Amino acid sequence: MFAAPRRSRSALLLSLFTLSACGGGNTPPPPTTNPPPAEKPLATLQGQLAPTPGTEVTRPVRLALAWYPGLLTEGPGPVSNPLGIVTEDVAYPGGFPASYTFDVTSPPPAEALVQLGDGMRGRGSVGILLAYDDRNGNTTLDTIPADGTPVDRVLGASLAWTRPPAFMVVYLDSAQAPATGLKQGFNLVRITDNLTSQVVPLTTPIPLSLHDDPMLDAFVCEAAWDDTVEQAPCGLGDEEPVEGLLTLGGELVVNGTRADVSLEVRRDGESVKAAQVTVGDEVATYDATLERYTLHLEDTSGTLGSGLVTVMAKVGEAEVARTVVVPGDFQVTWPTLPMSYSPGASVRVAWTLARGASDYTASVVAGDQVLASDETQGRWLELSPLAYGGDATVRVVASEESDGLVVRRVRELPISFTSCDSVTEGSELTVEGEFEQYAWDILQQEASSVRVEVKDGGIAVTDAKVMLSGWDVPYLNEQGAYSNGFYSLGPPVFGDTVELRVMREGEVLCRTLTLPGDFDLTLHGEAERPTGSPLAVSWTRAPGAVRYDLLLEPALQQPLYSASTNELEYTFEKVDAVGNLSLRVAAVAHPAHNDTLGWMDVKRLRLGGATFTGVTTAE
Repeated sequence: MFAAPRRSRSALLLSLFTLSACGGGNTPPPPTTNPPPAEKPLATLQGQLAPTPGTEVTRPVRLALAWYPGLLTEGPGPVSNPLGIVTEDVAYPGGFPASYTFDVTSPPPAEALVQLGDGMRGRGSVGILLAYDDRNGNTTLDTIPADGTPVDRVLGASLAWTRPPAFMVVYLDSAQAPATGLKQGFNLVRITDNLTSQVVPLTTPIPLSLHDDPMLDAFVCEAAWDDTVEQAPCGLGDEEPVEGLLTLGGELVVNGTRADVSLEVRRDGESVKAAQVTVGDEVATYDATLERYTLHLEDTSGTLGSGLVTVMAKVGEAEVARTVVVPGDFQVTWPTLPMSYSPGASVRVAWTLARGASDYTASVVAGDQVLASDETQGRWLELSPLAYGGDATVRVVASEESDGLVVRRVRELPISFTSCDSVTEGSELTVEGEFEQYAWDILQQEASSVRVEVKDGGIAVTDAKVMLSGWDVPYLNEQGAYSNGFYSLGPPVFGDTVELRVMREGEVLCRTLTLPGDFDLTLHGEAERPTGSPLAVSWTRAPGAVRYDLLLEPALQQPLYSASTNELEYTFEKVDAVGNLSLRVAAVAHPAHNDTLGWMDVKRLRLGGATFTGVTTAE
């Protein structure tokens, strides 16, 4: 555990500061006095106390939070030598494993805070949660002088270098850059290996394994532990604890209320087939085909409800046990049900964070075929599945690994890949409406809108899921239709082809909407003319258009005049209006209607305008 603390500290610093973003900032003056204890806890830590095999706990176990400012500095100095210890008045007399809570009611003392570097602001310290046997009965975890001997006995620690994941409390007296993930006050950081760390919620369970290991007393040694000492201080030896001959590995997969366990027990590199293997209070049995110990649980509430579970294997007098974190439940926030995609289309997957998880895997699978998969420590991924048609599943797995044991919690959602210009066989879904796109103007702005009615057997429905090339089209009661507008000041939102997908009760309708080509619009005559004058317009041919619709209207009002033509010009013979009038010319695509899928008008629009004065034209 503390065989080479100087090297361990460097790894810890590298791990911790990968969370931080470069950047300066004014540093507030350090506090001169210790803040008074808070009436309510500033932070509450929780988890489970569990003895390791061969460790007998016959006396009450107490908890303490020890602060190690040296873990946040690169300079020389003691790595252990805690400069502040906060003890808890609650003792755990027995009946292990036992759940615990530890209330932190005050910040670290002033002497335990150090100036931060690497772009971090203010001062801070690292805390390690310790379980101990209060041998002198003073309800305090006593430190050991360099030339002294242990007073109390440390039984467990939240940060043990050889047993990931490890946890440490990081206190910061100043706000940090958002990219660090750290906040002012108390933070909980999980270290999964020497190079990977992650800020996790303070409610994340922290397992404390209880060991009969004298080297744990190094956590309260007042001397430095590094490679420069010739003799171990504090009356402690410098030997590593001897690992048991048994090793335990495998996985535990939680899916809903069910769980499946697959474990391998080995001794001296050989598989053991006659071990007693337990997961909590449940017994796993050996499967000769898989050469694994397996267990299926239909209801995990009793075994995994605490967020921690102890897995143990025993062969004769030899035992090995691991207490592992079970990732908490989480939700997939995208896609939502029901969802359908074109074969080969990208699939965005998002989820809430699972308490206790360090990694996430999102995948799209069809039976045994993995169409796409990727990993992250964040909360979303964009997947690019192989081209496939039919039903599929989006699967998100939250994982936590601890010393060869992997615990996974799974969430799954059904999706489908359906070719466009089709509808589910036997379905009576249809969609009716229009999609409009205004051609880019001189400001390089694009505007599009869609408005549709969804019908099932000719009856309008309001409970469908409507998507336009991946964008949601909600139902608006005030319009009595599914409607949305899209605006862009930069790259176009849509190309010349968009997909309109309607999903309802497992049925899918998809239409490809192809816009007519672009065209130029010309208004003839003066920009300002007397009321009663004609207005003549012409335009170039829009490829793919079957007709042209014209609307002449005051701004934001009902049209005064409308027309439709197959020609490339039109004249409003007499415009009886005063003021500024807006002209919209829409090229309408072919085909406009589909007997099976319903009708859709797809339009590309150009805008113009003219001003009509109050002076009438001569008869």
